Amino acid sequence: MEPRTYRARTMKDALSRVRRDLGGDAVILAAREVRRRRLFGLGARAEVLVTATDRMPAATAGTTSPGFMAHGVTPTPRIGDELSRLHTMVETLSRQGRIDHLLPDVPAELVPVYSQLIEADVPEVLTRRLIRHIAEGLEPDQFGDGEAIRAALVDAVAQCIPVAPPIAPAVGVRRIVALVGPTGVGKTTTVAKLAANFKLAHGARVGLITVDTYRIAAVEQLRTYAEIIDLPLAVVNDPSEMPSALDELGTVDLVFIDTAGRSPRDEVKIRELAGFLQQARPDEIHLVLSAVAGQRSLKAAVDRFAAVQVDRLILTKLDEADSLGGILGVLGMSSRPVSYLTTGQAVPDDIEPADRMRLARLILNQEDLA
Repeated sequence: MEPRTYRARTMKDALSRVRRDLGGDAVILAAREVRRRRLFGLGARAEVLVTATDRMPAATAGTTSPGFMAHGVTPTPRIGDELSRLHTMVETLSRQGRIDHLLPDVPAELVPVYSQLIEADVPEVLTRRLIRHIAEGLEPDQFGDGEAIRAALVDAVAQCIPVAPPIAPAVGVRRIVALVGPTGVGKTTTVAKLAANFKLAHGARVGLITVDTYRIAAVEQLRTYAEIIDLPLAVVNDPSEMPSALDELGTVDLVFIDTAGRSPRDEVKIRELAGFLQQARPDEIHLVLSAVAGQRSLKAAVDRFAAVQVDRLILTKLDEADSLGGILGVLGMSSRPVSYLTTGQAVPDDIEPADRMRLARLILNQEDLA
């Protein structure tokens, strides 16, 4: 087949189209960035231009030059040249403030790893850093060892994931834990899972507080959970009511505070939330993030909710996400560790303490949620 050229917004999109049309043995002959002018000349938009064929060109079959493959395809000598052009593209992006680090050429043995990370939605900047880290850590004889490369990849990804220890209640010492986050991320369900686990599995005395009075259904949902689990529940409508609500719960080891969802764009509501938390003086504040959200939305939530002194992250809805690479991009930029993962709606099940190696394997599709 004659070479075909694909134009796409991202390298991942281009590779997906190549694999769909030409199959898993496709050979990438060229890849470069182009600038496409918008309507009425309003600036230009970056796109990726990829040229590919469905089989190894006869003149270059059997070569082992470094190259870029759609998904485990055989490299060609021309690809080394194209990588230089790709690096020129990266330098251009760097000057525009979108990439702050440039990696050397990807070794041929690690090109499939590069492709795997891109397919998992890991940002290209982080992908290149991971590739360099792996290449520097491997011994010369390990570049041909698939298991060694696989282990190095998992370890490299895991190092990008800060993890916090699970909540640790102590008898006779009341610990207050608040959950905050955008709307629709599953805060109330997560509160119920945590509360049920600590009471049923650990025998802790648990109390609940909700300040989510904006949604009547949210209060009723938590009240239903409280009745099923047999936990005291207090409803707080104003920050001034928080001290009396804490007293109302009586002698408990652990208090979970469920809060109303806030848009990261709504600074007024986030400041209002901060007022509730200042009165509660929680020991831990967990930002709940949905794995379904895109990287931009996740980063915006981390940045804006910093105003309420978030110190941990909970990742929810891992079972609903098509890919988890965007999470890795956010974790790589955030100093806040992950405390828990949720993998479904079942209460009290489908929640687990965060484990960096497990999360790394999930991001790389090397492990199932079950």
